[in-house]
Amino acid sequence: MQNIIHNPQWLGPHSESFGVITPGDWIDFFRHICDSFDGIFFPEFDDRAFHEHVLPKIMSSQGKFDVVFHPKHQGAEVSEWGPEDEQLPQAQEPYYLKCNTGPRWLLGGVISRPFITTKQSEGKFAISSIESSSRHEESNPFAKQMSFPEVHHCLSMFEGTLEVRIAGAEPCRITEGETLFLPAGTKFSLHFVSKFVRVWSFTSGDGIEALVHEAGNPWQGFVLPDTPGELDERRFDESCKKYKVQVL
Repeated sequence: MQNIIHNPQWLGPHSESFGVITPGDWIDFFRHICDSFDGIFFPEFDDRAFHEHVLPKIMSSQGKFDVVFHPKHQGAEVSEWGPEDEQLPQAQEPYYLKCNTGPRWLLGGVISRPFITTKQSEGKFAISSIESSSRHEESNPFAKQMSFPEVHHCLSMFEGTLEVRIAGAEPCRITEGETLFLPAGTKFSLHFVSKFVRVWSFTSGDGIEALVHEAGNPWQGFVLPDTPGELDERRFDESCKKYKVQVL
């Protein structure tokens, strides 16, 4: 979040993070401080002194790449999780969302469990885990071709196989570790090919997750049900009109 101090701490010998950065120029900070490397992971037994080799590069980035240091900042004390950490706020403000908690919606055979919606980002973007199954294809609201005239979609696969059918192109299947970008105005449909599919959806506004939230119902369970939920076509069409989605 803009103007919020952050200082992530890696808790294991090998940690990975999934970062969505805006403005994109900040990625140049990492190019500035890193060394070229063509190995598999990293040089595990690198014995160079951090304060001599890396720290000067970090310090030279002050004022560049949208980086501003706050060496005297006192962070918050560690506390226990509370009920407020299991829900999304209704406006833009800092928050934690405890793993496997938070709101969930079910529309037909599709679940959306958002990490952030446009309510928390002042309309700028949304991130949600979209989950479904090939067994629920008949209750798949995204089986029809549709177009979001003003919203970009970035789909990153975590489990299973997703087939994306783009108008005028051959069907494209993406699997774990792969990412597909759909610019605003692209005509596409989504088809869940494997028994279980989990894809993270990053959108530049109200996207497919918003349709699940608007046309679906809150889901009290934690996993995808064997029996799909209600898919009210009239309610789905009204949701598409609300978000200016063109269903073809």
